[in-house]
Amino acid sequence: MNHSIKEKAESLARVIATLDILREKCPWDKKQTNESLRPNTIEEVYELCDALLSDNNENIKKELGDVLLHVLFYSKIASEKNIFDIADVAEA
Repeated sequence: MNHSIKEKAESLARVIATLDILREKCPWDKKQTNESLRPNTIEEVYELCDALLSDNNENIKKELGDVLLHVLFYSKIASEKNIFDIADVAEA
């Protein structure tokens, strides 16, 4: 469980690369906007809250992954509009 910084960065890079591919090739991902993702994001945050309340570590991990994907997705949408990208989000 003690992954190195390099391993953590590589894992995040794989998710970002996968999202880039999905955004380009998947019809559902391609058409998403901040507005269309918002209800899904709210649902994922509620699911994370439920997992936290139940102290279920496996569900917490899964739901954190779902929320992380949404953060990356919003950042990707913004980067396509030359507004900001995930590096800017991380720095903020």
